[in-house]
Amino acid sequence: MRLPLLLLLCSSLAETFFRSCYYSLNDPPVSLIEKDLCSHIILIGKANVNVLGLLETPDVADNLLFKSIKKYSPNSKLIICITGANPSFSQLVSSPTLIERFVDKVFAYVEAYQFDGIDLDWEFPTWSADAKKTDKHLFSDLLMKINEKFGGKYMLTVAVSGPPTITKVAYDVNSLNKYVDFVQVMNYDFHIFSYLYPVVGFNAPLRKLKGEQSIIGQMNSEASMAKWKNMGLWSNKTLFGIPTYSRAYLLVNKYLHEPFALAEKTIDTLSKRAVVCELLKDTRNYFQVWNNRAASPYAYGNDKTWISFENEKSVKQKALYAYASGVAGVMIYDIGSDDYYGSCGNGTFPLLKAINAALGY
Repeated sequence: MRLPLLLLLCSSLAETFFRSCYYSLNDPPVSLIEKDLCSHIILIGKANVNVLGLLETPDVADNLLFKSIKKYSPNSKLIICITGANPSFSQLVSSPTLIERFVDKVFAYVEAYQFDGIDLDWEFPTWSADAKKTDKHLFSDLLMKINEKFGGKYMLTVAVSGPPTITKVAYDVNSLNKYVDFVQVMNYDFHIFSYLYPVVGFNAPLRKLKGEQSIIGQMNSEASMAKWKNMGLWSNKTLFGIPTYSRAYLLVNKYLHEPFALAEKTIDTLSKRAVVCELLKDTRNYFQVWNNRAASPYAYGNDKTWISFENEKSVKQKALYAYASGVAGVMIYDIGSDDYYGSCGNGTFPLLKAINAALGY
């Protein structure tokens, strides 16, 4: 399919393609959020399951501040993300009494503030080292109970793994199809620094790189989405995750800077687009490389910095790939990592706007 035709189709069908965005409160300030950049805005970092398996919700001030987004983007649906450590979620789902208490409290909370639903971010049932084998089917029980309580009045979404190695172990796809409105596939964090595997790599490659084999060859969005499709996840439930944040490393040797070059450690101060683009303005010391297979750029510097990041070209290609694959929409993580002040010189929210433009918004 030629690109102009694809863009025309995107434009004509844009109303049916969702753009779900994670948001940390005050990053950016609520007043800076622009109208209709996101069809759904999901507040993360304020609600969680504690070690006793009990729900902890944001305080009144935070709830009202989040709800005030409606002043600036009245069409966006507002969702509350509930996070928690593996043992906390395991504790919750292991007890019918705790599940009932959780479901009742979630419903009362959403009703009280008239939010549009909740998102569950459990990373990851059954698979993780501190998880339990029973997590998988008990998570399905939790989803069923929430679905029954909500009765179609409020949305239930879940954030799920990108790596197929996790996906095949952690989830009952039939339950996701039956009980959940959106399944948000986290197509990022495919490469994270480890002292057992101390190399640089793309955070969110679209396809596998030349020479990648076995499990490493599955660490990309294409393999991720193929696994979910093969497991039977309905496309009308699926959202394709796209990051706006970067991952940075310190190289062992500045002259060895291609993907899989050895790294000493991570650099935690270069996660936001505005910070990265400011650094890359120094073209005498920092150099950008585009990788067609990954549909992603990376940069390296004379100071041994190595950064996997997103730009307008990369997020546009991933959004178009998602649209062409027939899924229901994209999920963006996160609003605050975009350049919301426009300090890069490409206007405010350049990554979010590139995604929207690619999809005809």
